[in-house]
Amino acid sequence: MTSQRDIPALKQRVRAEVDRLTPDLLATSRFLHTNPELAYEEHKAAEHLTTIVTQHGFAVTRGVAGLPTAFVARTGAGSPRIAFLAEYDALPGLGHACGHNLIGTASLGAALAVKAVLNLTPGEILLVGCPAEEKGGGKIPLVESGAFAGTDAAMLVHPSNRTEMVKLALGMRELTVEFFGKASHAAASPERGINALDAVVLAYNGVSALRQQVRSDARIHGIITHGGQAPNIIPDYTAARFYVRALDLPYLEELNRRVVACFEAAAQATGCRAKVTSAGKDYHPYKPVYSLAGLFQRNLELLGESVDQGPVDQELGSTDVGNVSQVVPTIQPMLQISSREVTCHMAAFAEAAISEAGHRGMLLAAKAMAMTAVDLLADAASLARVTAEFQGHVSP
Repeated sequence: MTSQRDIPALKQRVRAEVDRLTPDLLATSRFLHTNPELAYEEHKAAEHLTTIVTQHGFAVTRGVAGLPTAFVARTGAGSPRIAFLAEYDALPGLGHACGHNLIGTASLGAALAVKAVLNLTPGEILLVGCPAEEKGGGKIPLVESGAFAGTDAAMLVHPSNRTEMVKLALGMRELTVEFFGKASHAAASPERGINALDAVVLAYNGVSALRQQVRSDARIHGIITHGGQAPNIIPDYTAARFYVRALDLPYLEELNRRVVACFEAAAQATGCRAKVTSAGKDYHPYKPVYSLAGLFQRNLELLGESVDQGPVDQELGSTDVGNVSQVVPTIQPMLQISSREVTCHMAAFAEAAISEAGHRGMLLAAKAMAMTAVDLLADAASLARVTAEFQGHVSP
């Protein structure tokens, strides 16, 4: 059985393993960056990653949860079970401007590094290939399929313009509204038409008014995707897409009802018929586990990095990592690879994701995650604290 005094030696071994693997990890990051693939189309990325872990002795299951580009790679046996989450989808027109080439490679590096010490401490390591984070929420069917059942902790590190250990994420629902009216000549016989453009404009303005009356941690925003065919034809069809976001699911449901009420009121006012569709599954809010984040922070600081933690509830987006965090203790620390002026989803961030700073951050992330996994595998007390906080038995 591993003793407390063995843990520093194990951490040194996983750090050395990342160093040994550095040329291969850099090549993987560059391959992913050079071959950006959109959500659910990440065939090259999935093949590349699964080929590597197979060569290292992992047992790989492809097509998990019915997703052709999802996979679970396993090594070791027993408990604890630690999952590293690999993301690898890109953005339309921007490539890896969210740094998923670094996320996927860092998780790969951490999984390979911890494998090297599983003969010294019991446990199982998963590398979970997670498609479609940017659009479609690929982790949601993974959660629903039971891919994380029996997992004690999950980790990934996200590149950013600031190094922070905890950043909350908003739950999100995507709504599409379509309005059906009646076409007519806009000049010769406007009285014979039913104007679907009026309906979508009223709906948009209704949601805009609603935004004044919602909590400061909620967001509602959208676009009109179809507004008619020609100025001299009263539109008989229009459509819009909206994102509704909140820090908790009950409030998300309340906002959903109020937004739909705006759509229905617009339909009633104009005489149109409205059709409201929820596109895909909800992204859930992120559930933080501060004790797990604290382990990661101590390991990152052992590597010589400092943390610049800002407010956990500001400048928030949404991610399907939130869905994982609802079923498994999960962390997604942010690690700075760019200046503060450069943010995710900018072309300059895609450049940062292939830069020397980006690759330095990726290797640090792999080491810190592997060291954190050692804490959980070799120290029962650390794992117990994480489990107790996640289950709500202790305060963070």
